[in-house]
Amino acid sequence: MARKAAVACGAVTKHSLVMRGWPTEVLCVGQGLQEAPQHLVLFIPGNPGVASYYRRTMEHLYNLLGGSHSVWTVSHAAHCVNLPSLWPGYQHVYSLEDQIQHKITFLETHIPAGTKLTLVGHSIGCKIILRLLEHFENHPSLSISESYLLFPTIERMRDSPNGVKMWPVLNYLRWFVVMLTCIVYILPGKVVDTLLRLYFGSSAYECCIDATKELLNARVVQNMLWMAKDELDKVVDLDVDVVRRYRDKLVLYYGASDAWCPVQYWEGVRERVPEVEAVLCEDGTQHAFVLRHAEPVAEKLAHWMGS
Repeated sequence: MARKAAVACGAVTKHSLVMRGWPTEVLCVGQGLQEAPQHLVLFIPGNPGVASYYRRTMEHLYNLLGGSHSVWTVSHAAHCVNLPSLWPGYQHVYSLEDQIQHKITFLETHIPAGTKLTLVGHSIGCKIILRLLEHFENHPSLSISESYLLFPTIERMRDSPNGVKMWPVLNYLRWFVVMLTCIVYILPGKVVDTLLRLYFGSSAYECCIDATKELLNARVVQNMLWMAKDELDKVVDLDVDVVRRYRDKLVLYYGASDAWCPVQYWEGVRERVPEVEAVLCEDGTQHAFVLRHAEPVAEKLAHWMGS
């Protein structure tokens, strides 16, 4: 680990790491990276993997659990603004497989032995969790007790409605998105704030506005887009054997109008692995729940964890 700093942000501490060359950010509520929580909930984000998007969910979940569990979110590698200025000797973009290895390394180096670990995945974070379950199945000192997969993009991403729309952009127009990012980056801060609030609307959480500002970095956007392209290429078939093998540790939560993992994907999971708990949202929660539905999702997580 090359560099580490922590800044207190109310109930949240923010830690910036360079872990085996991977720029990383970790948000913690409750006990932090320097401590050894007995019970820990770790969020594995979607894409973009900016940890700050999950701040409202983390805080609400921590309070609902009465402080009995520490709650952390680990960013994806280089989906954060603490990139070294020159970044010598390190690659600039990371694939889905790189991000999986990044999470394996984080768990191996930062989760204390004996911690009761609960994983919460969002979108592509759910695919990563399935790999983590396999990797740590017989680990001598780390045990994953349960995993909650929220709006899981774990199969046929390119064939989904959003995958069909995004594939041409991710294959041919990534440079254009990066260029737009550079243009927005040089705008005055007040103009950027106004544009973001117009885009997201008044109901979006403040932490998500701040998190989006972290995306206004060309290299962060490059990593987000490269990972997204790789997701469409690599996330194809549902790994039925893995879902069946860890069914007792899994809850899958699907959206009723999710263009990344439509209802037929939920129906397919229930048909192919009827033993696993696969729930269809009845509350109208959107795939990007972190923007406006952090509290309801935290309440569902707390309910599942307490049942």
